[in-house]
Amino acid sequence: MSWVGFARLWRRPKDLGLVGHAQAVENAAQELGKQLRAWLRAEAVNSELVSEAEHAADRVKRELRAKLTSSRWLPIPRSSLLELIWHQDEIADLCQDAALLMALRRPELSIELVDGFRTVGESLARAVHEYRLVVESFEEAVTGGASPERLKDVQEGVDRINLVEHESDMVERELVRAVYGAEGLSDFDRYHLVQLVLLLGGVVDQTENAAGDLRLLVSRFKAAAV
Repeated sequence: MSWVGFARLWRRPKDLGLVGHAQAVENAAQELGKQLRAWLRAEAVNSELVSEAEHAADRVKRELRAKLTSSRWLPIPRSSLLELIWHQDEIADLCQDAALLMALRRPELSIELVDGFRTVGESLARAVHEYRLVVESFEEAVTGGASPERLKDVQEGVDRINLVEHESDMVERELVRAVYGAEGLSDFDRYHLVQLVLLLGGVVDQTENAAGDLRLLVSRFKAAAV
């Protein structure tokens, strides 16, 4: 019997715990968004608040890993769940790194650069929020019998995340060009700003990676059900 078939016969869990971790990760992303907006206003950045949110996500992650490790039976392979958790954890880690970098320096920014960073921040928030919703749909699919409707919700959510990542990637490229073309910035300022673009974009990229894991799991569900 396939692992999907077994999952249908197995006493389904109330939840896998993935949503709780995804919510904690989104909390870190939301706090990063607040600090990014403060940074754009040339106000002090409280990176510690993002670090606290990341630490909270870490606690949830450790509890979730312990739960999965001690579980005798799971509806999907333990290794797949642990890899997914790793990707989710990386999202929070990158949020913390971006906040720490912002707190170190705030060069004078043109309106074009402010708009560019604001757009990247908005894309980041959209991607992580959409990801949390997709995780909710995925857990509902796993614990509710993997109905075609629930699996379709997951795939459509992943498609939306991919679109956000693509749009964000184009903005990031233009933002890097704008940084190099801006007048009045020192070479160190340019380097600092480009690194920040890469970190913020990395959050979106890692979110897409996690969503890709979910798409793969859904594909395995559908293939096994044929």
